[in-house]
Amino acid sequence: MQDNKTQSDSTFTLNNLSFRVPGRTLLHPLSLTFPAGKVTGLIGHNGSGKSTLLKMLGRHQPPSEGDILLDDQPLASWSSKAFARKVAYLPQQLPQAEGMTVRELVAIGRYPWHGALGRFG
Repeated sequence: MQDNKTQSDSTFTLNNLSFRVPGRTLLHPLSLTFPAGKVTGLIGHNGSGKSTLLKMLGRHQPPSEGDILLDDQPLASWSSKAFARKVAYLPQQLPQAEGMTVRELVAIGRYPWHGALGRFG
């Protein structure tokens, strides 16, 4: 997949996205676009689906229904390397981070871009 857009030009689009576990809907159907080059905040009560939504955007959790597009392409169509060039995801629960700088910690979310022998920096 070849793309000339810069990271700040990237846009996520959600189409009727939802997430369910047996007996409970964690994220009700949602359609929205995160505007390119803008900061978007997610606000909600505990258990309202904020973390679940972020996991889905980071490709760590598949949706129960609906589609997620990045730059008008389904998330599944992006290779790990191409996706990591566009999106960095830093989960709530991390492996041991003792002795790591903030820069190194944030770089974990971009690891596929660095390759197997890549360095943070």
